[in-house]
Amino acid sequence: MNSAQIFYQQKAEEYSIQLKAVSANLRRFAWFRFFAFLLIPAPALIFGLKSPLTFVVGAAALVLFLFLVKKNIQVEKRKKETAILKKLCEDELLALKHKYSHFKNGIEYTDPDHFYAYDLDLFGEGSLFQYLNRTVTVDGEMLLAKILVHPPFEKEEINERQQAIKELAQNPGWRLHFRATGLMFEESKELNLEIRAWTKTTLNLEKAGIINHLLWLIPLLTMVAAIPAILGISKLFLWVTIIIQWSLILFFSKQISFYFRYFGRKSALLEKYMALLEYIGKGDFKSEKLLQMKHSVIHPKPAGKTFSELKNWVNRFEYRQNIIVAFLLNSLLLWDIRCMFHLWRWHQQHHGEIAGWLDAIAAFDELITFGGFAGNHPGFVYPEVANDNFIFRAEQLGHPLLPQNKRVGNDFTVAGWSKAVIITGANMAGKSTFLRTVGINLILAETGAPVCAQCMVFTPVQLFTNMRTTDSLQKEESYFFAELKRIKRVLELLENGMPVFVILDEMLKGTNSLDKLNGSKELVKKLLQLPAVSFIATHDLKLSEMEVNFPEQVSNLCFEIKIESNEMVFDYKLSDGVTQTMNATFLMRKMGII
Repeated sequence: MNSAQIFYQQKAEEYSIQLKAVSANLRRFAWFRFFAFLLIPAPALIFGLKSPLTFVVGAAALVLFLFLVKKNIQVEKRKKETAILKKLCEDELLALKHKYSHFKNGIEYTDPDHFYAYDLDLFGEGSLFQYLNRTVTVDGEMLLAKILVHPPFEKEEINERQQAIKELAQNPGWRLHFRATGLMFEESKELNLEIRAWTKTTLNLEKAGIINHLLWLIPLLTMVAAIPAILGISKLFLWVTIIIQWSLILFFSKQISFYFRYFGRKSALLEKYMALLEYIGKGDFKSEKLLQMKHSVIHPKPAGKTFSELKNWVNRFEYRQNIIVAFLLNSLLLWDIRCMFHLWRWHQQHHGEIAGWLDAIAAFDELITFGGFAGNHPGFVYPEVANDNFIFRAEQLGHPLLPQNKRVGNDFTVAGWSKAVIITGANMAGKSTFLRTVGINLILAETGAPVCAQCMVFTPVQLFTNMRTTDSLQKEESYFFAELKRIKRVLELLENGMPVFVILDEMLKGTNSLDKLNGSKELVKKLLQLPAVSFIATHDLKLSEMEVNFPEQVSNLCFEIKIESNEMVFDYKLSDGVTQTMNATFLMRKMGII
């Protein structure tokens, strides 16, 4: 049991105990609330309606009831948060057992035309995205998908990300509470886009100056008019001020409706953003990247506090959904106009900052995902970043999505540009898995995450794969033509001067053997003339003969199998040279096909 398992097991047990205690408190509060509610009319029955005690005791009972309602809401919130924390720990324990289907798989980000995402199973069921994803915001999820398909190539940026991820990996408690805070409200993309749109919109409020004066003048007159009404002298003045207030409400009704559509029904989401910003602002960070991100949300004024002002006014505006409350507040305090005015003023002052705050939340959300990945895999290593001549060197490189007891590590090195590595092997010997192992670890390395190896040195470079080309009836494309189009794309990148790491699995599968061999040789020759490093898996052993003609540029590696007692034995170990064993005919006989 590694340190992550111990942590999550202890926390799951701790939160389970807390959840039982909070649930018991809620049951007690339910009875307290019930008796407090009964106390409100009780004095009238005991002392009569005219007794002073009726008013005093009844008012005290009402205050007690409202206090218990407020406390109940707080305890309900604590119960929800504790339940979320418990589930998060249980989810991580499942993930450590290599069960991660309960996480979002990012299927919507699948793009068969991307340089490598489709071939490397970055998205979809059982994907790298699903394995990594611990995001709790819409923006964080999209940022995670984006960095997997567009990782940074600058050494300085990768090193900064490594330090941030390393720090977050060492603070599982902070990560856990950030995620729990984010899951207190599950936002939709529609709500997120609406709030992001606030940044780009300038709101107008007609007669804002007049409204500002009316907001204190009319309620003040209403309070003054209430004095003779309370004393029993006259209620006329009070009714006049109430009519004035409702006349103003009707006059501004179109603007009120617009502002409610614009801001209303978002208090829960705004509370989530506010809480996340406050949590970031209180974080004690050491790495430069995390400190910069924290600085962006606390200077010149804490974003959490500013967001809290917005959340509070949106929450007050939503009181209008209760008819009784809305009637009372609008009769006495011009409530809808007051909320509209304050929301307009907040938007005028801060709408340009919203996108930056949401970006900071998303950046933390995305980095926390990688921090969790690093924390759950203490045996993985942070690779060394090189930015001179090309190098990819790794010891015991394995596929991170395979369980440790099924994973086979391999040592591997390629150095310098204009190189090609030809990998041969029988069916199911491990060629394709090894290509994906190299590709996925390179992507992880470029994101600043640790990799599945004992050590690794790499040069950040654009990756391009061709492993799973599909034909298209809609585009009227054959399999072979689709593959040619994909190969043309990588050649265009290279000819435009972009260095590329190329991974090809069984080139030109859609044509006859002789054409395939000749075309493959010509393609390799062209790649050797360009700033490319190519990994090529093939069953065509004649392609490996290119090592003789290009000894400084082409090298051969293979995965061998053994046939013992009429059974195939796979060790999935990479070795130098060309495979000597093929198994297609053997498999067909074994299955009774021939």
